[in-house]
Amino acid sequence: GRQRVLLGDVSGKGSAAAMTAALVLGGAQARDEDSPGDLLAHLNRVLRESQVGGFATCVCADLAADGAVTMANAGHLAPYCHSEEVQMQGNLPLGLSDTNAYEESRLQLQPGDSLSFLSDGVVEARNVDGQLFGFERTREISGKTAEEIAQAAQQFGQEDDITVLTLTRVGAAV
Repeated sequence: GRQRVLLGDVSGKGSAAAMTAALVLGGAQARDEDSPGDLLAHLNRVLRESQVGGFATCVCADLAADGAVTMANAGHLAPYCHSEEVQMQGNLPLGLSDTNAYEESRLQLQPGDSLSFLSDGVVEARNVDGQLFGFERTREISGKTAEEIAQAAQQFGQEDDITVLTLTRVGAAV
């Protein structure tokens, strides 16, 4: 009765980063009944107990058919709705602290509303003069399609991976 989005970004590069990503993805398997906050707390324990040493930012959102969205955040960029950053309780990334609790935020999407999830590669894109794409430019284009947002950051000066996922609530078919 709901759709889950789990979007994250691991620290580092190479095999250590791949191991961290594998632990997060594996840890999320068969946890469908967890709330977003409980899932992030579980993934935090998985990373801490693994002692791999990496960390990951992560945002988890459950979207219900009626447009209700429940989200929790572990150090990741908050999503955008109506060209504004969704107000969420911030928290440390996964794997950094033994005692993280992940507060949940709620949002109601109406038919036609979009929710855009981004990685830091968008705001941290840097042009040849060293200027960051930044939060203001990101906010200004956050109502565009995922492809348009990603292309804008790439053209500005991509330095890191860029992930953009935009979900739009459609009205019920009559």
